[in-house]
Amino acid sequence: MNLKYKFYIIIISFLTVFACSNDDDGGSSNKTAIDIVTGINARQDNLSAGFRLGNPNVRMPLNISSVSVIAFPNPVRDFLSIQISQTNEVITDIWLVDANANKIFQDTDFNAILNENTYTVNEISQASMQSYNDLSNTNINLNLEGFETGYYRVFIKTDQSLYWDNIYVDNDGADITEFFDSWE
Repeated sequence: MNLKYKFYIIIISFLTVFACSNDDDGGSSNKTAIDIVTGINARQDNLSAGFRLGNPNVRMPLNISSVSVIAFPNPVRDFLSIQISQTNEVITDIWLVDANANKIFQDTDFNAILNENTYTVNEISQASMQSYNDLSNTNINLNLEGFETGYYRVFIKTDQSLYWDNIYVDNDGADITEFFDSWE
């Protein structure tokens, strides 16, 4: 009988160790999952430098001498502006994908992983909850009034490339301090 209890203790211990693995990230373990936000670039307007929260899994060039794509303000309240400059490219399509914030992959070098072929237009289109197509402009303003407060990924297709950013829509007037503190 004593051997039987030892056997149960060993089994329970074994299950506890493997069930409580710290690999559980609460979401996707795929670094290129289309619906995760690992950080955002917070910015008030197109002229502000902004600051980084977390480790954003984005592809948004912001250069002095070549193409520059910027989405602002972030966090968003009602309207999101997207601008592309220093290029002959124009914005042709925009998709919004509902996403979940997760503090995983904070040490990942997304610049080395993400490129314009990471996602296909078909994949983005299928995952999107809102799309704006057949555009032809360098400045776009999107009305996000009525969107639920939360995280979204914004995919921006130009006539030459594909970019994306992570945004937080705050249409509930949430405490912005709590939002920023959540990324510490």
